[in-house]
Amino acid sequence: MKKKLLMLCALMLAAGSVIACSKQETGATAPKAGEPAASGNVNDISEKLTITWMSQAFQGGGWPEDHPMIREINKKFNVDLKIQWVPFANYKEKLNVLAASNEFPDVFYILHPEFNKWKKQGLFYDIQPVLKDYPNLAKIPQGPLTVLNPKGKVLGIPYYLTEARDSYAVREDWLKNLGMSSPKTVDEFYEVAKAFATKDPDGNGKQDTIGFSFYIDPTENMLRDIEFLQASFGLSRLWKEEGGKLVPYQTQVEEWKHFMTFMNKAYNEGVLDKDFAVNKVRSTIEKFEGNKVGFTILNPNDYNNTKKAVQKLVPTGVVTPIEPPKGPTGLTATPTFDILYKQVINNKIDEKKKRRILMIMDYFLSPEGSDFIKHGIEGVHYKKISNDKYEKLEAADKDRQNLINNWILRPFDPGIQMYKWEDPAYHKVMRDMFAMNEKFKWPNPAAGLESETFNRSGGNLNVKFMETVSKIIMGREPVSAIEKASQDWLANGGSKIIEEINKSYKE
Repeated sequence: MKKKLLMLCALMLAAGSVIACSKQETGATAPKAGEPAASGNVNDISEKLTITWMSQAFQGGGWPEDHPMIREINKKFNVDLKIQWVPFANYKEKLNVLAASNEFPDVFYILHPEFNKWKKQGLFYDIQPVLKDYPNLAKIPQGPLTVLNPKGKVLGIPYYLTEARDSYAVREDWLKNLGMSSPKTVDEFYEVAKAFATKDPDGNGKQDTIGFSFYIDPTENMLRDIEFLQASFGLSRLWKEEGGKLVPYQTQVEEWKHFMTFMNKAYNEGVLDKDFAVNKVRSTIEKFEGNKVGFTILNPNDYNNTKKAVQKLVPTGVVTPIEPPKGPTGLTATPTFDILYKQVINNKIDEKKKRRILMIMDYFLSPEGSDFIKHGIEGVHYKKISNDKYEKLEAADKDRQNLINNWILRPFDPGIQMYKWEDPAYHKVMRDMFAMNEKFKWPNPAAGLESETFNRSGGNLNVKFMETVSKIIMGREPVSAIEKASQDWLANGGSKIIEEINKSYKE
């Protein structure tokens, strides 16, 4: 009897421990960094953890391991943070290499095609059950937070992009030289662009300027830097919803005809940049800054840099953001980005490490944390002059303290690249540009939806379609050639893509 009583007590104690641990896992509130936590609490930071984090990297590369920003994070959260910076051009390849070996880091940035491919395999940690414990993560708008996720799950934290970021801009000094005003309609835009190409707007006595330019994006085979023109003639941004069904722009034959009639005329009359077919990502802005073209797409975050570049060649040059000119029926748009990329947590790691990563992410989106990942360390990267005045220090340029904010995770705020040591008047210009652009969003309702046929052959189909578009603009094919291009797109896989995209859309 005595042995039975002892065994029963032991079982009751064990059951009590399991219940207590379960309560702490599902309902624990994350303590502030540095505060002690209850024994067994998954958010206890008394144990030092090594965290591996893989991120994309762009020009200049990432931080060295011994970096002041990493040291601060390590100290605050009792971690040994190791960031692996992978050049963006090689990032997709790196993800697939890791997938082949099933050796992912603890947390990593993921592109939406790979997220879609792996989201049903149990690879990513589902944050939904614990999201309430992280108030700043929980404030992320539901659309970006849940997009692409299986129903009821949150398998990653979205990487914020300013959806309606870019403005259209004009050389105001060229307008003044020619006695013209900013265009409000597509017809007025053509008139101004033609004058820029033919009436010597820079006054150098040479016919060496053009009206407008664009380039063909090789990743999506889209026309870039003239989005407002496409939209003004009724073209969708890749897909549109019609009668509850998604329809691709490759089937919008009549809209394409109107748009390309306009573009072919501009090409023949020297209004359009004749080198558009070989232009690259920054060609339009570089030609604008080089005093060669009168209109451009302008990122508000780069407004000051563009203005300085223009005024380096032309001290009296004036760069003015304008609303995108409207088409015959009042349509227009601004370039629009989709928030589809995410930071995901490896589901294989233990719960303590998962929670520590969430604490760090939540901090990055808090007022204190977002200030840290943008501006860096007070006294090292900036100093406070008064309550509303700050000075940037030399170490900020050397350390590039803002790489987490730029490349890893940041708040849902268009002001992600507005720094507190900058002129508030400049910030107003930028915010006014963002507010103007917000009115002209050009959403793609099929963004991120899955189609096996598109993954397999959609790229080649779109290349062939865009080749016809280019030939029509240059006059090498008649406008009617778009009819056959559309039929070929449908016959060679486009119809199946439509079917699969719509199936994904309904799900």
